[in-house]
Amino acid sequence: MQFVVSYPKSGNTWIRLVTAAYALEDVSADDFMHFDKDDESQVGNVMRFGDRTKYHYQAVSPFPIGPLDFGTEVRLRPAAMMLLERDISETTTQRPILAKSHHLNGDVDGINLWNPAWTDRVVNPVRDPREVCCSFAAHLGESYEHTARIMNEPKKTLGSQSADGEVHHLIGTWSQHVRGWLSAEKIPVHTVRYEDMRANPVKEFYDIFDFLNAPDLTVERVENAVRKTSFDRLQKVESEHEFTESMDHQDKFFRSGKTDGWKGELPVRLVRKIEKDHGDMMNALGYGYL
Repeated sequence: MQFVVSYPKSGNTWIRLVTAAYALEDVSADDFMHFDKDDESQVGNVMRFGDRTKYHYQAVSPFPIGPLDFGTEVRLRPAAMMLLERDISETTTQRPILAKSHHLNGDVDGINLWNPAWTDRVVNPVRDPREVCCSFAAHLGESYEHTARIMNEPKKTLGSQSADGEVHHLIGTWSQHVRGWLSAEKIPVHTVRYEDMRANPVKEFYDIFDFLNAPDLTVERVENAVRKTSFDRLQKVESEHEFTESMDHQDKFFRSGKTDGWKGELPVRLVRKIEKDHGDMMNALGYGYL
C-alpha cells in the first residue's frame, strides 16, 4: 500500500485530494465536497481509505473493539492493515491511491507501527510547527496555548473509540513525528514541505507522483489535478457544501492555507515556546526563527 502520513494539519488532505483528481480526470471540484467516505462514488472509492477505520480492526478481533486499549489496537494493527490492503486492491482499479495516516514512525510495546510487508511507499508532508499550531487549534476547537502543549507531548494519541468509528493514531510530539519519518530506513519515504507545495505545486506534485510510480505521468495531467483542487477553488466550493472531513465545531475545513499566517496570530510567547520545543527539527527543515 501507498500512504500519505503526516502530523495533523500538514497537508495530508490536500495531497489526497490532488491524488484523487489525478486518478479521476473526469471529476470536478464539486465532487470532492459531495462525496461521503462510505459511498460508492468515484471520489469516495479513492478518498475513503485510512488506517483508523474501526471495521478493519473489528474484523480481525475476537472481542468487541470498543473496550480495547491502544496497546491492543497496536497488536491488531498488522492483521488489520493486511485487510485494508486487500480492500484497496479489490475495491477500485484507479491509481494512485493513498491511504491516510497520522501515525508516527516507531514502535509500541515492541511492535513496529509500519511493516514493509504492507507498506510500499510513504508520502510525508511536513509544515512549519507555528502554522500547524494555528491550524490544529482551529481543528481541535482548543486554544493556541493548549495546542502548543499537545504538540510537545511524547505519547500523544489522536482520536478515540467513540461514535466516529475510528481507533487511535499515535502522533507524539511534532519533532518526534518529523524525526521518525526523516530517519526511516526500511520503507521508501518522500518528505515534502507544505510551504514548497504551496509555492510550486506542479513541480512538487509531479515529484510526488513520480515517487508513487503514477501511471501516464505528464506535466499537463499534474497541472489539471492541481488546478481542480486549488485552495481558492476548494474554499469556494466548501462555502456551498460542507466538506466531509470537517469537525462539527469548524466553520470551514480549508481554513487559510497560509504559510506564514502564524505571524499575525500566535502570541510571541507561544512562538518562542514552539521554537524552544522544536528548534532542532525546525532547523533541519529550513524553518527560520522569528
